[in-house]
Amino acid sequence: MTQRTSVPRPEAEDIFQRFFGIEPSRVWPSGGYSVPTDIYRSSDRMVVRMDLPGVSPEDVEVTSQENVLVINGKRDLPVTEENVQFLRRGMFYGEFTERITLGRGLDIEKISARFDNGVLELSIPYAQEVRPRKISIDVGDSQRQMEARHAGTSGSDG
Repeated sequence: MTQRTSVPRPEAEDIFQRFFGIEPSRVWPSGGYSVPTDIYRSSDRMVVRMDLPGVSPEDVEVTSQENVLVINGKRDLPVTEENVQFLRRGMFYGEFTERITLGRGLDIEKISARFDNGVLELSIPYAQEVRPRKISIDVGDSQRQMEARHAGTSGSDG
């Protein structure tokens, strides 16, 4: 099962979390910012796609430890003037952290990441031992003889 959590990342809490490995206790007002994310699987891999418009690829960091992917990033406020007053604010600016707990059977060593047009895509292939493989069935001599007799009798009906 894949789980995802999202929390803001103030500097001191980030250092505390990295050092002690403990989740930060503070959350962004109104429950935290969650990056719009799709997680799906195909026949040979699991894919994580995150919408990150306005985020520079250089401001995104992806790490993995054991079975958890951690995606850190930030989106800078595009306005640099200090006397700006927002009339409506619906977009998130600042730092974010997404944690995705991965299930078993994924080849974590072969994760690939691509950032294109504001979308981060992580591709995690299934480990070889969990991929389905077709098992051939050997046919015994008695089965071949039975099939040969059946083929001979069905040809004489015509």
